[in-house]
Amino acid sequence: MAICDFLITRAIQGYDCDSPALKGAQSMGYLYNRSDIASINKHTHFCVDLTLKDGATVYRVYQSGKQPWNGTQQEMVEGTNQNTITNTLQVVVLKQDEDWAAQLFALLNGEFVAAIKINGGKSTDFFQGHDWVVLGSEAGLHCTGAVRELYNDDTLAGWQLTFVEEGASRIWYSQDPTIESPT
Repeated sequence: MAICDFLITRAIQGYDCDSPALKGAQSMGYLYNRSDIASINKHTHFCVDLTLKDGATVYRVYQSGKQPWNGTQQEMVEGTNQNTITNTLQVVVLKQDEDWAAQLFALLNGEFVAAIKINGGKSTDFFQGHDWVVLGSEAGLHCTGAVRELYNDDTLAGWQLTFVEEGASRIWYSQDPTIESPT
């Protein structure tokens, strides 16, 4: 069994005037039922490719406003033998039609993988076009909180859902998470 060496291999860059860092994410993302994923192929540079089962569907998730996905984050958690990553995904659901009750029940109890396009991902050599952060690819995203405030100006009486993946070994990125034509 080999011992892992965690060594840096290049300089840590400062601000790049030609390709500045950008915070935030794009409004459109994708949500997958984890059971619909046939395989998750992980390879160099912390990148991942998702392959869906035949007939499975990728669902678009649109987050409006100036700060879409506000509250979404990746955080290192110190462990006894190894540090891990906790991925947190915040989703606000504004539209609530007649099918909403079944969708809410599925979101509260299901297991998911999400892909969000981050701003500025293609600006660095590291990402090499892999500008989508993938959450839930190791342990799945599970809903850990759901709040509906009837007079909240930010959610417009919609639901704010919090999904968490604990114990991920790293942060994963993808080049094209849409797989096929999402609905």
